[in-house]
Amino acid sequence: MTKVAILHGYSADNIGDGFLVAETCEMLREAFGPDVEITLFAHKPESFDGFGVRLVSTAPSRVLLPRPSMLRELSRLDEYDLVVGVGGGYLRMGRPSAAAKCALVHVPQLIAAGRVGRKSVYLPQSAGPFRMGTRRPMRRLLSKVGHFMARDDRTVAELGLPNIGRYPDIALLRNASLERTPAAPAHPVVLTVRGFDGVVPPDVLSLAELLRPFDGFIQSTTGKNDDTRAMGSLHPGRLLDRAEIHGQDGPRRVVVAVRLHAALLAMGAGHYVVHLSYERKGFGAFTDLGLGEYVHNVFRFDPAAVAEQAHRLLEDPAARRKYDDAIGAAAGAITSSRQRLLTAMTTAARQ
Repeated sequence: MTKVAILHGYSADNIGDGFLVAETCEMLREAFGPDVEITLFAHKPESFDGFGVRLVSTAPSRVLLPRPSMLRELSRLDEYDLVVGVGGGYLRMGRPSAAAKCALVHVPQLIAAGRVGRKSVYLPQSAGPFRMGTRRPMRRLLSKVGHFMARDDRTVAELGLPNIGRYPDIALLRNASLERTPAAPAHPVVLTVRGFDGVVPPDVLSLAELLRPFDGFIQSTTGKNDDTRAMGSLHPGRLLDRAEIHGQDGPRRVVVAVRLHAALLAMGAGHYVVHLSYERKGFGAFTDLGLGEYVHNVFRFDPAAVAEQAHRLLEDPAARRKYDDAIGAAAGAITSSRQRLLTAMTTAARQ
């Protein structure tokens, strides 16, 4: 029986993070069979009850030090056939608070993964920025991982390591073969947002007024990533539930989304999405889809232009046809990337 450790899990209460772990488990079962034995290292392990995996807490102790129990588990990674870093954007040290969190929670896991060398594979990531003198030590740690998959070109360029390969985001790999069928979207536009230090960016506030009336959706309800207050402050006409935005059975919608996985999961359900990105990962994902014109910097964009894009997708069949065609044209390369990813994991497990 193959034993696999998944590192860097966060919380399933954040739909995007929960999806990344769920899809990682699914790919491991595809690669190694349904009996693969999975251990998940997660900040909020109790949120992953029901995933069918063994759980290890990575939450710091009350005195803000790594838990001895976590360090003991990490010291035994060589007992696993494969060590996987879940996809995401957690390896960043752009601000002191982010650097402290990364150093406390993620660096011990990264060091442990580096110790097993070629048996470690980090699934599609956005790593960085690394400021305040952290770039060199982080680059050295990342060089020890067997295979590091980057989901954006900027990460590849900034790290410049021989063990890095460029891959699409996990959410794109999941939906590589999704067939999009023509259908007029239901009114109104859906807007889903998050706050930044408790504040919704001014351009997003202006956009909300231009889109009104609109429906809303809350992507995350955990800790500092709780979007409930930010979404409520915009007074949407109706809040959609998860089934309406992620299910395949409801009507298609036009969605303007700030969180990347709010955008990609909605797109995977057949909706037309405009993304307001706050990190490099969003630009990488929409470029991989051939939809670069539909991604904007959330802190600096033209609200009128984004509102016009959303309304055009809502009303213009030709615009929707062009959108669908772009996704269809990208499907072959994304499907090939998924197979490369599965091969990388099975190869690493044989080391």
